[in-house]
Amino acid sequence: MSVAAFLLPSIERADWKTFLLLQLVLDTIPDPIFVKDRDHRLIACNQGFCRLVGQRYEVLIGASDPDFMPKEQAEVFWHFDDVVFCSGQPNENEELATSSDGVTRTIWTRKFPLRNVGGEVVGLCGIVTDITTMKERLQRAERLEAENREQRAVIEAQTTMLDRMSMPVLQVGRGVLLMPLVGEMNDRRAERALQTLLGAIHERGAEIVILDVTGVPTFDTAVAAHLARAVQAAELLGCQSVLVGIGPEIARTLVELQVDFGRITTRSTLEDGISFAMKQRVRRKGPPTGRA
Repeated sequence: MSVAAFLLPSIERADWKTFLLLQLVLDTIPDPIFVKDRDHRLIACNQGFCRLVGQRYEVLIGASDPDFMPKEQAEVFWHFDDVVFCSGQPNENEELATSSDGVTRTIWTRKFPLRNVGGEVVGLCGIVTDITTMKERLQRAERLEAENREQRAVIEAQTTMLDRMSMPVLQVGRGVLLMPLVGEMNDRRAERALQTLLGAIHERGAEIVILDVTGVPTFDTAVAAHLARAVQAAELLGCQSVLVGIGPEIARTLVELQVDFGRITTRSTLEDGISFAMKQRVRRKGPPTGRA
């Protein structure tokens, strides 16, 4: 095919050897590269661009986007061409490009103005990066992150529900409350238990609260500190605390840890704790007074 078939009037006086060298250099670059005049006609491109659109070099030179691309995509390409032509400034943006085999790819196109010796914009040069795989990975990562957020929200909601179910405050007698603690006691659960307990003491005017730790599997310094804090807070509200459910293993642990519960009353079983609380309340009320 003759040289004239590839060269447009704007470059027909160029040195042919220089043109071939330039074309060779462009074809060694894997990223698609193209050059357009102000009429949106392709006056140069490399093999990377030919592969992107699925057309031969001979078909592309002298053609324009609507000749080989879907109409809606060609309109987008022309719009951003005109942005460069009118502003004289580079432009870059994400676009979709459908090749002749019907495969649509996501591309990142950077366009730069070409000027003549007088400084006028006579065309543009575009460099394309295929970001389809990167985009798919990003979208997949975003979907996974969204799924993880949903799962975390579900777990948090279930945890909150379980916390509420495992830390009820029950009224077992006039002025006597029972709070059975079940499961591992971490800082978050301990804080929730404290808030629930203090709220119940205030709302119900409790005088004695029984803390049952039978269902707490491990009892260490942290758990002991949380319980001591709850007892102190209850005392500030005028409520006595009774700790039940401390077996031999827990007692040994507390001794080894040298935990000081001060004036906290302890009982081995819940039954003993309730019995003690009822007797304490009777004593506080005093013996019934007879009529003279």
